[in-house]
Amino acid sequence: MVLSWSQAVFAVPESDLAVAFDAQVRPFIQRHFITGSFTGTGGLTLRYREREVENAVGIVVVVGGRTEFSSKYDELLYDLRDLPLTFYSVDHRGQGISDRLLSDKNKGHVVRFEDYVIDLSIFVDTIVRKKHKGPLVIIAHSMGGLVSALYANSYPDSVQGLILCSPMLGIKTSLLPTVAARFLIQGACSLGFEDRYIFGCQSSDSGKSFSANKVTHSEARFSLNQRLVAETPDNALGNPTFGWINQAFVGMDHLAASHRQLVMPVLLLQAEEDKVVRNAPQNALCRDLPECTLVTLPGSGHEILMERDPVRNSALKRIRGFVGMIISKATVERRS
Repeated sequence: MVLSWSQAVFAVPESDLAVAFDAQVRPFIQRHFITGSFTGTGGLTLRYREREVENAVGIVVVVGGRTEFSSKYDELLYDLRDLPLTFYSVDHRGQGISDRLLSDKNKGHVVRFEDYVIDLSIFVDTIVRKKHKGPLVIIAHSMGGLVSALYANSYPDSVQGLILCSPMLGIKTSLLPTVAARFLIQGACSLGFEDRYIFGCQSSDSGKSFSANKVTHSEARFSLNQRLVAETPDNALGNPTFGWINQAFVGMDHLAASHRQLVMPVLLLQAEEDKVVRNAPQNALCRDLPECTLVTLPGSGHEILMERDPVRNSALKRIRGFVGMIISKATVERRS
């Protein structure tokens, strides 16, 4: 099972993506996925998508990063369509078509980083596990990687495998040292500026040119994601607030200090040319875990699953092999 899952290749080439998305990917998603909602902590309505597969042998939950939205992962869900798994993707609070927290919906904000983790716990308990009891694998990117790692650390029996793509375990703070950046951010929050854009920034990635982006070398995938936001403007999200950045550091501190329950197999896919998050904390975490495989992808920007074909196909092969291993392991344990 593991070998066949890792060897299968169903990815759409970049050169065909613009046409194939409308001709193949989008019709598949519309035909097989349904949209639902659940109530997160504090009463917010959060959205998710689900594809149930008859006789599924496991579950995959896709947890995106900051600014991201479920349909951004349509290509990934299409590429994994042959796997006998039930798939979910979820929009975080304040993102996608889930409820926003501020009147200015363009602000990336959260009151407590822990709220993301509680939301994921509610989602797994009330939606996923209410229907399915099989092994669960989470595929998470960036901020979603931190959220998912914190969730798995709190509920290790709920997660059988964790795939972290460029997890946000440390943020690059441009010209400022991290200590200085944190001091300024905490000062701004203490003055009541939690819900203000960090250092006056307001722009979203919507409309940004490919040459100005810091996350991918794939113009085809960058353009597709820009188009998806243009088609559904509610998916757009701007820069973070002081409060969001401050809470992100709180979340990263929490995981760095307490990750001893991450005993399940972990696949950490690292972007060699990441300009958003720091790789050193990823290396440190993986060294500290009992079952962590670190794979550095040469030439990759932050968004590994939105990268050029060689990088992305390498990541997909690793993902397939890892998921197959988790399902095989769970099957053997169930039979013994």
